[in-house]
Amino acid sequence: MPLDYYEDEDEKDSGSKNGRKDFDCPECNANNPLEEPLSDGQEVLCNYCGLEFGVKAQDNGRFKFKEL
Repeated sequence: MPLDYYEDEDEKDSGSKNGRKDFDCPECNANNPLEEPLSDGQEVLCNYCGLEFGVKAQDNGRFKFKEL
């Protein structure tokens, strides 16, 4: 049974003043640069495998990704 959410476990400090402008795809592990910082409720697309994910922000500043 697949997990509902994938937690991005990169550095805790990745949520700097300007916000995080990249993410690692939960499926193919490719790093994807973004023009705008990640935010809660945002939808992101992996530029390598083509899957779309919904972003959910956690209280600790990390993000979880759910395949759409």
